[in-house]
Formats: sequence, structure tokens, C-alpha cells
Amino acid sequence: MTKQKRPHCHGYVWYNKLVMDKPPVSIVIPVYNAARFLERSIGSVRNQTYENLEIICVDDGSKDESLKILKCYASADPRITVISKENGGSSSARNAGLKSAKGRYVGFIDADDYIEPDMYMNLLDALENDFNADAAQILSCEEDENGNVIKAFGEGFDEAESQTGREFFRSLLLHRGDSSFCTKLFRRDFFEGFSFSEGRLNEDFELLVNMSSSIRKLLTVRKPGYHIILRTQSNTRGDYKQSFYENVMENADKMLDLTERKFPEYRKDAIHFYLMQAMWFLLHIPVSEMNKNNKLYTSVMKKVKAFRGSILTDKNLTGKHKRNLILFAFFPAKFVKKTHERLKK
Repeated sequence: MTKQKRPHCHGYVWYNKLVMDKPPVSIVIPVYNAARFLERSIGSVRNQTYENLEIICVDDGSKDESLKILKCYASADPRITVISKENGGSSSARNAGLKSAKGRYVGFIDADDYIEPDMYMNLLDALENDFNADAAQILSCEEDENGNVIKAFGEGFDEAESQTGREFFRSLLLHRGDSSFCTKLFRRDFFEGFSFSEGRLNEDFELLVNMSSSIRKLLTVRKPGYHIILRTQSNTRGDYKQSFYENVMENADKMLDLTERKFPEYRKDAIHFYLMQAMWFLLHIPVSEMNKNNKLYTSVMKKVKAFRGSILTDKNLTGKHKRNLILFAFFPAKFVKKTHERLKK
């Protein structure tokens, strides 16, 4: 692993007294074959109204021009540090950036996304005005690669402006909480002792769940901040990937277990979470994979059938969700496969 040194840039007044009086914020950006997105993503960080930033770009073994582009940015902006490492995945890159981070606060951005100019100013103001809060989050929106809005800022998320870790955990169970690290800013000392699970998908959710019982308070800044770009080849929008859904359902099982141990009063909500994740998996699995040899399919179907009573009484399920789950839980496998195949066509 090599680190690009910060060059001495004459005429660029960075470490002036005005900036140094403000708390430093470290931003970790994992980069893998993202050359065509870097101008917008890195540019949106460099152009923040809050200037005291340490921008840590971790090139995760890119095969395109990403590393070259990052080094060019580092030569122009002394706030940028470039770390080059062998490919190990997004979690590995984030962990490498965390080890290098020196700021009082730490945040994350994905290399193909971008942020509003005042995002970190708004997040920092919230945290600096409430020292009991360990983290703050801002509203996000989802867009396709052509800039078309799929989900507007704040759509579908909990409107609470302040939550305890316990309350945030429940919001995740009900799919009302924001499970992304990229929309959040954390106190660096709170992050000590935590790291991203390497070699896994859906790592944001797993770590946030593990953190939830330790969070004293999470603040929500109800302003536009983070733009999520949904790429057609991503795990959630591209071809079916069994490994991705194995991680999804493993997290659902962990939520059931964690709820039983730490938050037993939320058991119904944990079953709701499992059913929603199971429905997502069952609606995406190809009909050819719906057989006894697919251990994930058989284990999910067994548990969905065991939760039949909950499907009928869950007030948080929409009518459409309930109809889908009733199909899988109550009807014979042959009928389910035929209906599933017809719907997918």
C-alpha cells in the first residue's frame, strides 16, 4: 500500500488561521474503476462550503485511469491524500481510509455519487451544537445514470430529527431508517472499535446495526445533501446474484437474533424486516433456482411459511406486499412458480 504525499502548492492558502480554527473533517472515498465519475464526485467534495477537509481517496486496485486522475487532483489540492492498494473491495478500502483519517469527524462518499455544496457544513453545524450526538445524517435522493430522479430527497424515511440508537435500530427494522454511511458524519472517537466487514456485500447495514446499541443520539438534518447514482450493473439492479441475496438474508437472520437478545420488545418489527427482505429475494430469484437444491431458497421459504400468522396481522405491510407474501406462504410451490414466471415476463 502506497500513499501519495501532499505536494507544496504555492498560492493555495489552505492552512490559514480561519480554516485551522474549525474542526477537521476526514472524508473517505473508496475508488475502483470510477474514472468517468471522479470529476463530479471529487469536485463536489472539493467545492464544499466547509473547507477544513481531509479528503482520503483510496484506489482499490483500479484497472482504468482512476489512480492517475486521483494523483492529478492531489497535486492541485493539498487537502487530498491518495492511498493505493491491491483490490480488496469497498469495505477494505474504507478501512484503509479510516486508519489514515486524522479528523475530529469522519464521513464517506462513494466514487460514483456526488453531494450538495453545503452538505458537510450542515452536518457539522448539527454535531457542533449537540455534543450528546455521535452522528448526524442528511437527506439523500436516488437518480439513474441519466440524472432522472427515482426517489426524491427524504422520501420514505423517518421524519424524526433526533433518535436514540434504540429508536434508530427500530427505524431500520421498519425500513424507515437510512442505512447508508455516505449520508452521515460521525465523531471520529465514536468510530474507534468499529470497522467494515471485508469480503461481504451490504456492509453498511451490518455495521450500522452493530453500532446502533452504542449510539447515544443520531441527528437528522432535513436538507438536501447526498445524490445516490443507481447504476444498471449494480447488485440491486443488474442480473441476479446469489451471493448478494445470501448476504441480504444473513443480515435478516442476524436482525432476528439481535432483536431477541437486545430489543425483545421489537420482535414483531424484526419479523416484518425478515418478511420484507425475504419478499425482495423471492421476487428476484429466477424460477430455475426455485428448487430443493438451492439451500437459500428452501430455508427462506421454510421461515416465511412459519411466519404466516405475522403476514396476516402485520399492519406495516402494504396491501401489495401482503399479497406477494401470501402467494409465497400459502400457495403450493407449482402455482407459485407459474405465477412468478408469468409476472417476471
